Amino acid sequence: MKLKLFFGALNAMALLAAGSVAAQNYQQMPIVSGFTADVIANGIGSSNTSTNNDVDGVSYAFIARDFQLTSTSAPINFGIPVDGIINSVVATTPGLSFQLASLNANNSLRLAAINDAGTLTFATPKAATKLYMLAVSGSGTSTVNVVVNFTDATSQTFSGVALADWYGGTNFAVQGIGRIRKPGATPNSADDVPAPEGGTNPRLYQSELALDAANQTKQIQSVTVTKASGTGLPNIFAFSADAYSDCAPPVLQTPSSITASSALVSWAASANAVTYDVYHNTSNTTPASTVSPTYSGVSGTSQNIGGLNSNTNYYYWVRTNCSSGTSQSVWSFGGTFKTACSTFTVPYTENFDTTSTGSTSNNNAPSCWSYLESASFPGNGYVIASNSYSSPNSYYLNNSSATTGNQMLVSPPTINLSDGNKRVRFYAKSSSANYTLLVGTLSNPLDSNTFTPIGSPITLTTTQTQYTVNIPAGSDLHLAFKHGLGGTSRTLYLDNITVQAIPTCFEPTAVTSSTVTANSAVIAWTAAAPAPANGYEVYYSTTNTAPTAATVLNASNSVTSTTNSAPVSGLAASTTYYAWVRSNCGPTDKSIWSETSTTFTTLCVPITTLPWNENFDAMPSIGSAVLPNCWKQTPGGSSSNYSFTSANASQQGYNDPKSAPNYMTIYYPYTNAAYLWTPTFTLTAGNTYSFSFYWVGDNYAGWQNDVLVNTAQSATGATNLTTFITSDQTATGGSNSTNYTLVTVSYTPTATGDYSFGIKALNTTTAPFYMGFDDFSLTQTNLATAETSVKKNTIKVYPNPFKDVLYIAETKEAKSVSVADVSGRVVKTIENPGKELHLSELNSGLYLVTVTFKDGTKSTVKAIKQ
Repeated sequence: MKLKLFFGALNAMALLAAGSVAAQNYQQMPIVSGFTADVIANGIGSSNTSTNNDVDGVSYAFIARDFQLTSTSAPINFGIPVDGIINSVVATTPGLSFQLASLNANNSLRLAAINDAGTLTFATPKAATKLYMLAVSGSGTSTVNVVVNFTDATSQTFSGVALADWYGGTNFAVQGIGRIRKPGATPNSADDVPAPEGGTNPRLYQSELALDAANQTKQIQSVTVTKASGTGLPNIFAFSADAYSDCAPPVLQTPSSITASSALVSWAASANAVTYDVYHNTSNTTPASTVSPTYSGVSGTSQNIGGLNSNTNYYYWVRTNCSSGTSQSVWSFGGTFKTACSTFTVPYTENFDTTSTGSTSNNNAPSCWSYLESASFPGNGYVIASNSYSSPNSYYLNNSSATTGNQMLVSPPTINLSDGNKRVRFYAKSSSANYTLLVGTLSNPLDSNTFTPIGSPITLTTTQTQYTVNIPAGSDLHLAFKHGLGGTSRTLYLDNITVQAIPTCFEPTAVTSSTVTANSAVIAWTAAAPAPANGYEVYYSTTNTAPTAATVLNASNSVTSTTNSAPVSGLAASTTYYAWVRSNCGPTDKSIWSETSTTFTTLCVPITTLPWNENFDAMPSIGSAVLPNCWKQTPGGSSSNYSFTSANASQQGYNDPKSAPNYMTIYYPYTNAAYLWTPTFTLTAGNTYSFSFYWVGDNYAGWQNDVLVNTAQSATGATNLTTFITSDQTATGGSNSTNYTLVTVSYTPTATGDYSFGIKALNTTTAPFYMGFDDFSLTQTNLATAETSVKKNTIKVYPNPFKDVLYIAETKEAKSVSVADVSGRVVKTIENPGKELHLSELNSGLYLVTVTFKDGTKSTVKAIKQ
């Protein structure tokens, strides 16, 4: 069998290989003379000011990060670092860096023609095993010959060193440093404009010059570089060395004896070694020579590193202390290991949501968990972002073509897992019904054949369902979830695994809600087994945050019950609530809260105060697909492709609002209809009410899009859409149209009660379109006979509709007149009005005219401005 462990689940596999080659002693080689050109634009001012040449012969130079054309120019986030240090990204030379010459002086040995040559002299001669040259070729490739000159007047020649073009070459030390065009005699819009070049160009390249063994102890004084061939222009910028030392760092060996708190690191003995120093850290940054070692003066070739944290990545380095004159080596290449997981205590939960997802080419598992399978097993196990119980992730097991063998997810080691007092609760489903899963324990987490099942296989459904398995007494420390196989290509999904002590008080399940009113609901559940001695506690809240053992219960958030249900009252109308239940077995013995909650929304309270209006401007977001409070949607037809959204004027590019910023759109497909119901109103028998709104629809040749307004229905029977009190109204205008149509319906109920107005948005075409609605209103336009006896002051207006002047029939007792649009916004107020109201400045539409009388009473009537 094979074991696929991840993130250090077990000691034997909880390490990464340490470095197996000797470390380099990289040192920069500062140059004191020999550069011939400044090709790096920097500082404030034109690139012509800070450079005296280009890189490529066609006016382009490198650019530094501090370049600004003027002091107010935007800073750039690319370019050569201001300190001139280039940290090489070549994988084979980690830690190698180069120091460029001053950005304010000549910083390149630029060789334009074949046989052009120059000598770069180093500030401090050094012995080295290798030299590294930082260079590039502008406007094409080229080759150079490099002669390394030693202080003893000898030299070593490297012929035909290839330099790549500054765009697109490999083995680059740095890339994406940008460039700039130097202004010429004829101005160009691209002059002095920093160019990031996609973040991958231009580049500087690293060339390795390995010195002969006979020359490695000689001091290097200078290098002479000659252009040998090629169309490009060589630019030599810097050198660094792998400095020679007879005190070499040790070669690290693979760590061993890794536990949750320690690891044994070892290394091969170095020549001239007297003792060694060891340093470790959770950071992979190579320590400086001045860093104090964790362990100093180690006389052998191994050291146990203790006091570590479990399940943690560590890095370590070793250096040699020698008896020779060089005294001490640099630090070795870094080694790394991960400590083992400590044994878990219960309770613990894994929902896979904080683990990166895997794939068929990347089996994985959460930290301290492992995926275990038989040898050559073709299946896969990994974290997947689908089919979860709690979003977003679950664990995926697929057996592919396997019908025999073992495939399982293994838990971390657990303290006293098999003491007979533990259980596991988890959710699981399968891609098709009747696939099976086995739960059991492992005596050896590296061997799937040591699996011991608990009970019979569990038959899964296609819905995430919770299962509870009590773990019997024994000695195993690892829990395992094993694929039941039984056929090929069967997929199982696991989620929300909890390992815990078996409680003395068991929680109820299957919490539901019913009999929901505006201010109450009934919560019910499936009883715990055995039933609790003191009944149950119900907690409810307007936030979906599950309670804990520390949650304080009071009269405003909880009730108790001795049965399997409980009424909850005193709730806010039109509000969403969440409820959980737990068992009460005694004053100090209560179960955990139910795993799932029930969600319900209390009903709306009928609107009793008129006038009422809705313009959707308070909706929370564009395209929210959320109806305003207390509105209802009852789609018709066979399609479910409907949406009710709030939107601003740019919503989907269809229509503008009647009154900015928002309006409602209904998406209605093909020859089906979408239905929209207003909130419920308490209407009085005999009164006449005016219901109105504006609408607009997509309308092109041959397309018919209709709105029909239904007779107001009782709130309990608002699905009767057979009787309409207006004929079909076909949309006018087209896409992005503002040609809204005003629909006004008068309704007189024969019985006092609660009513809702319904709209049927009917699409009679063969293509899906949108319809827009805005500025709904409901007003009372006259009084019932029983009410007229107590309403002395009423008004009549004419003509209605009107053009510019509206007349009031009687103004003797009138104190003031206010005119409001359907959104309730007052657009004009007139004190001590006469019979003529001059309203020519108003836009066409529906208005509410309110007269305030001297006795304090008011009368409102609707008027339409043509």
